[in-house]
Amino acid sequence: MAAGTAVPLGAFGSGRAYAAEAAAADGGAQLPDTDRAKIVEAYRTGGRAVRTAAAAALVGSADDVATFLGEKLPAATAEDNRFTLTEALVSGGKATRAGIGQALSGGDAAVAAYLRGGYESAVHEDLEVAVTTVNAHGGRAVKRESSKALAAGTDFALRDFLSTGQYDAHDEDQRVQVTSILVTASPQVREYAERALDDGSPRAIQWFLTTGQYIARARDEESAEIQQLVKIVESEGRLAERRTDEAVELSEQAVQAAEKAKAAALEAKAEAQAAEQDVQRSAKAANKAARAAQGAAAAASTAVSASRTAQVAAQRSVAAANAAAAAAAAAGRAASRAYHAAISASKNANMAEAANQAAKAARAMVDWVRTVAAKARLAALASDAAEAAGNAAAGAAVNSAAAARASADAAVSAGAAQSQAAEARRQA
Repeated sequence: MAAGTAVPLGAFGSGRAYAAEAAAADGGAQLPDTDRAKIVEAYRTGGRAVRTAAAAALVGSADDVATFLGEKLPAATAEDNRFTLTEALVSGGKATRAGIGQALSGGDAAVAAYLRGGYESAVHEDLEVAVTTVNAHGGRAVKRESSKALAAGTDFALRDFLSTGQYDAHDEDQRVQVTSILVTASPQVREYAERALDDGSPRAIQWFLTTGQYIARARDEESAEIQQLVKIVESEGRLAERRTDEAVELSEQAVQAAEKAKAAALEAKAEAQAAEQDVQRSAKAANKAARAAQGAAAAASTAVSASRTAQVAAQRSVAAANAAAAAAAAAGRAASRAYHAAISASKNANMAEAANQAAKAARAMVDWVRTVAAKARLAALASDAAEAAGNAAAGAAVNSAAAARASADAAVSAGAAQSQAAEARRQA
């Protein structure tokens, strides 16, 4: 699946903060029309900040209830809204991340407006980009199904293709690829291919394409047709390029999320240091530190995913390069045989021209394979860069986690909010 497309279904419109505003109208009729009932509804539908403030208000006095509804609820809702958007940075595509950045920079009203529906066009754009990316790197079935999704143009169709359709189409393309190899296969390759097709599972087909066919070729006395090998190299190169693109995208997401988490942690640290012995302010700072630590942990997880994706791309690239080397060696042997045939046939006018043409064709094949091998080497270099980006993103996430821990330590020294600080320390 293309990177940058996994937008949490609960992140916008029906989760955490926005639900505290929207769901009250729907669910409020189930409770009596009292101020405390409104607090209960806010607790049921709100995010962590809203629930924390609501729980305190419910056990407080009438003044506490009024203060919550008039002052603390809007502030807590705004805090939850910002956390929702920051959390979505980890999995959003480029357009979504850009929209989130603008909303976060525009203040609480801009954040609320984005959550009420401002994200929809950005999410749709990211879905279209993701499907288009898969289309560009896919086989015939993948192109067919992705084109259908793009033609439908709905979020449902695009999501359905990205979540399931692309994989079914990819399996179909791989079966077609095995069948095409079977047409001109040498004995061992034919045996391995037929075994994979008889099994019929995507795993068996994938194993044949990535491993089995190369083992079979090594066991065959004669190499497969050069054109067939080159097609395999090109296919592996396209797949390596796609994996590299995904790794780079995931790395960018991780770096951005880590930077946001680090900034939030540093802000919480400053607030904790300024709080001195004010229990409420230091508790609030510790809570923010815990939020920042959670963001850092999410960024670290994304960075690890990016690094692993880059490693897969590197393995694909190496396999493509090995296949290209084998094809080049086979082409070299073919050129040598054709050259010697031309020398031997030079005394026979009827055979000389045919041998000469064979030698030219073999030399052209060598040039072709060398070009594909060069592409495979470029893919390997790109995947190395993507792996480095993933490692850098992981480092950024570790730094933001350290900042969150520092802010938790500051909260401990600033006041008596021990439980909140302990939570921040645990998250860090």
